[in-house]
Amino acid sequence: MPITNTLDLETLVSRMNEWANEPDTKRGRMVRVFRSPKTNRIDLQAARLALLIEEAEAHA
Repeated sequence: MPITNTLDLETLVSRMNEWANEPDTKRGRMVRVFRSPKTNRIDLQAARLALLIEEAEAHA
């Protein structure tokens, strides 16, 4: 399922899984916060997802 012209859902999920294991990176922290059940504000989650998509596209 394409998210953008250069990124599909499977690729995004794969990259997020890799990044979640990076302890000292901004993208690793962002993935862990995005997946945390304590962060349920839709506006913040949407902003985090947009940043993660941007980061994934940059590495495409």
